[in-house]
Amino acid sequence: MRHQERSGKCALIRYRGGAQGEPPVEDYSTGEPQSIYIGTGSVPPGIDEALYEMEIGEQRTLLIEPHKAYGERDPEGVLVYPRTYIRNGEKLEEGTVFAWKNPASCRDIPVKVIKADEHYVQIDFNHPLAGKTLEYWIELIDIVD
Repeated sequence: MRHQERSGKCALIRYRGGAQGEPPVEDYSTGEPQSIYIGTGSVPPGIDEALYEMEIGEQRTLLIEPHKAYGERDPEGVLVYPRTYIRNGEKLEEGTVFAWKNPASCRDIPVKVIKADEHYVQIDFNHPLAGKTLEYWIELIDIVD
């Protein structure tokens, strides 16, 4: 049963997960429940959908395809910049993950240097979980206003 009235409300949950077949990147399966606002885009759509459907006290393991998670990898999300364009660019090397301020949202997003030479760095702006099926265990503790 879909609980439309939950939109915008706070779900108190415990969860653990990440890319299917890989170690979990998040583990909040014990301790105080975490707060997730339903239908606000704060979590991937596949998790939101489950929170609309789950009953209080229910536990589920979700397999979330990329189109309902972080999308497919976008080759256009890989860009090249001169080192001088980036603050502390001279220190960046292949594999470095750092925060990049998204000009649209003004939020920091994680980006990864995938190639570096003396003058330029190639940066991957795709979400680290883009293109991957996610596996999450979720326990819905409560829904509060």
